[in-house]
Parts: sequence; structure tokens; C-alpha cells
Amino acid sequence: MLRRTLLLVATLAACSEPPPVPTIGQPVPDVVLPDLEGRTVSLSDFRGEVVVLNFWATWCPPCVEEMPSLQKLQQALGDKGLRVLAASVDESLEDVERFRQEYQLSLLILHDRGGKIAHRFSTFKYPETYIVDRDGRLVAKVIGPRDWIAPIVIHDFVELLRGEDGDGV
Repeated sequence: MLRRTLLLVATLAACSEPPPVPTIGQPVPDVVLPDLEGRTVSLSDFRGEVVVLNFWATWCPPCVEEMPSLQKLQQALGDKGLRVLAASVDESLEDVERFRQEYQLSLLILHDRGGKIAHRFSTFKYPETYIVDRDGRLVAKVIGPRDWIAPIVIHDFVELLRGEDGDGV
């Protein structure tokens, strides 16, 4: 009986559909991850803000290169309604904490141990970034590093924060 029950549970689990991959213009599925202090953080906590969800790793040279500009982006536009969420896919929480201290980061760092959420988003190259508007819809997906404080990028974010078309981000 137990064997049959386990087989039924395994079959039902295999039949369940995975969450949809975020697509431009569609709502982004809620992301729930711990921050480095162990508190649970949800993407939906930031509804009403423009969110920059960046998947990265401490072992990824382009990610390391990009991180200071994400920090500066948060500092430049955080008080205008922009939130940077840096979701590390590292296995080791200690490596991420060491990185945060070394680079003196104050932006919100989440721990996506093993990249489970990144995988749900079909992330295949790090860094990979998702821009989510105030209503929770995906505006843009950026594969690879970017200078997040380049004037054109800041301009596009200012427009998105104003509620205007943010297609250039």
C-alpha cells in the first residue's frame, strides 16, 4: 500500500506543470528567497517599485565586474522607487557574505542556493537580470553584464519610474 501511494505521489509530481518562464509584458511569478540574515524576502514585497532582479555568483568574473554599478544604481534611484535585488546562486552563504563585505555592498542580497529560482526563470548565463515594473510585469531581460549607471540606462529607468514606456531598459 505504501509503495502504491509513493508511486502515485511521484506520478502526480511528475505531471504537474513547472511555473511559467517570465515573458516580456507578463506578470513575473513571485520569488521567495532568504536574504543573508535569513529573513524571507518576496518579490511581491516590492510591488509598487521598479525591481531589478539580478542573478549572479561570486565565482563569475562578469558578475563581480557588474556589481559596483548595481550598487550605484540602487543609490542613485532607490529613493525614487527602484529596488535592486541581487540573487546569488552560490552554494556557500559564507562566500556571498565575504563578497558583500569585501565590496561594501548595501543593496539587498538574496541567496538562491544552487540557482533554483534562476533555473525557474530559465537563466542560462550569469549575470542575468530581469526588470520588473511597478505592477509586477516583466519589462526587460538582460543577459550578461551591463553598466547600470550609463546615462542612457539611467534615463530609461527614470522614464520607467515615471510610468512611461521602459522598453529601452
